[in-house]
Amino acid sequence: MNRLIGTLGVAVALATCGAARAQAPALRPVESLPDPVRPAPAEVAYAHPLYVPLDEPPKLLERPNPADLETRVPLVLTAHVLETGKVSELVAVEPPLKAFAAPPGALAARWRFSPPMKGGRPVATWATEILDLNVSLEKPLFSSFRLEPLKKDEPLAKVFRENAGDEWMSRYPAAIDPPDPASVSVEELDALPLPEKTPWSFEAARVRAHVTALVEVSAKGTVSRVLPTGEAEPLLARCLRESAAKWKLTPGRSGGSPVASWMTLDATLDYTIDSAKKKGERSVKKNLRSTPPS
Repeated sequence: MNRLIGTLGVAVALATCGAARAQAPALRPVESLPDPVRPAPAEVAYAHPLYVPLDEPPKLLERPNPADLETRVPLVLTAHVLETGKVSELVAVEPPLKAFAAPPGALAARWRFSPPMKGGRPVATWATEILDLNVSLEKPLFSSFRLEPLKKDEPLAKVFRENAGDEWMSRYPAAIDPPDPASVSVEELDALPLPEKTPWSFEAARVRAHVTALVEVSAKGTVSRVLPTGEAEPLLARCLRESAAKWKLTPGRSGGSPVASWMTLDATLDYTIDSAKKKGERSVKKNLRSTPPS
């Protein structure tokens, strides 16, 4: 009997506790109060990482137009070679001048390779062929030119990636991307397809290009560095550097002393591609039919 009374007592207590819990008001979250001693963290204003505060900015005194340029450059092409060795498409990969991107498409029908082979049978692939071009640029001149001190709030500009040697090709994956079920990656072939007929021709043309760059002016008033930005053209970057080496400026000054500082260049360059003659070529067992990681 005592055990029954005890059990009923526990049940009543639990029921009473549950009812009290149900009737209790919901707790509101505790609001944080400002700390009267510690000040709120201040917002840090954006500043360009290359910005240098100056009392006097650099000033351009003399800027001759770029000189004619004759040089040898590689033009890398990826060719869609069919099982027969015929070429259905020809694409320039990161060409030294944008003007070189157009001619390859018209030349595709005239190109021919030995049939690509894998496992003893002919297959289609994207072959990589490098043409060694002797290029002549003539009568370059700036039709517009703006060189200004780098502002503190200048937005970050993407610095153009410049290629050297063949190492840059390693950025491209071995697989064709997007996948092409009808083609095999050139890196999977038993042997490279051999070029049998690869004509090249380029007619002289007057070209206009937009160039942008970050320009460092030394404490001596000379241009010490030129970093092309945006969608630059490698050969024009070289032309710009050779021209900038001859510019005369007064250096920027801070605290009464000359200091190195950066400027931004926005210009239009007109020039003539007088010739682009093929002096040699070579095949590379590297797939470039894809988009490299940024």
